[in-house]
Amino acid sequence: MDRQQAAGRANEDGTGAQGRQGDDSNDRGKRSVTDLLENTDTDIESVDERDERPGAAPPGLRSFRVATYNVHSCVGVDAKFAPDRIAGVVKGLEADVVGLQEVGWHHRGEIGLDQFEFLGRETGLKAYSGPTKHNERAHYGNALLSRLPVLEIRPIDLSLPHREPRGAIDADIQVGDKVVRVIVAHLGLDPWERNAQITRVLNTMERGPERPTVFMGDLNEWRPRSPRIKRLMHCFADCAAPRSFHVRMPTLRLDRIFVSDGLVLSNYDVVRTPVTRRASDHLPVRATVALKN
Repeated sequence: MDRQQAAGRANEDGTGAQGRQGDDSNDRGKRSVTDLLENTDTDIESVDERDERPGAAPPGLRSFRVATYNVHSCVGVDAKFAPDRIAGVVKGLEADVVGLQEVGWHHRGEIGLDQFEFLGRETGLKAYSGPTKHNERAHYGNALLSRLPVLEIRPIDLSLPHREPRGAIDADIQVGDKVVRVIVAHLGLDPWERNAQITRVLNTMERGPERPTVFMGDLNEWRPRSPRIKRLMHCFADCAAPRSFHVRMPTLRLDRIFVSDGLVLSNYDVVRTPVTRRASDHLPVRATVALKN
């Protein structure tokens, strides 16, 4: 999230004419679950606003750990470019699947360094890049790191006219004898923009085979009962949304992990250590997810 742009946010409910124009025109008139989710007046009582959920995975269920982390191009709040520090944080998460945002050079960091390749090599995880900006000196965007077998990777274009390019990584990952879908995203700064991007993600999920899904990333939503969060809570079974931004005084729940039916969100936390308080402007969020039988 670019904090200089965040100050210009307005129309927070995101339901005005500009928000409606943000949806894909070819989805209009299509009767789908996302059409049914437009009515978000009902309060969502299941929103969990705790910063952690202790507990273990239910006995007998296969579990795996996921995490999401906005790495701020590997530039910390101390203004130091330290990709090795970010790699150390990621390794310390001990996660099987990690979604990263703001990977690569974006007017900060070291020009020419392939942060995608570096983070994969230094963490020992397989790295899959999802760049949203391309430059001859470096790329920039999302990344998926995994120690589990990745069967297929599909990019989701979340870009909208006259807005910063955005995207998501849509992956099928083998967990035991089942396939889990993992979507890693970085949503935009304006409510209407995020509303359109969530529509694209949900429509993409509808078109694919039905399977347990984890949707995570920097969603740039801090109001727990915003229309966009209500839409997602109607579609997903549970959510981890601890306060992860800003590291100096975490008050905003920007980084979230949603899980669908077929998965149990056993526990989650936001990782606060002396290193994570310096390495980026966001804190990493991690969760243990179990597969239902």
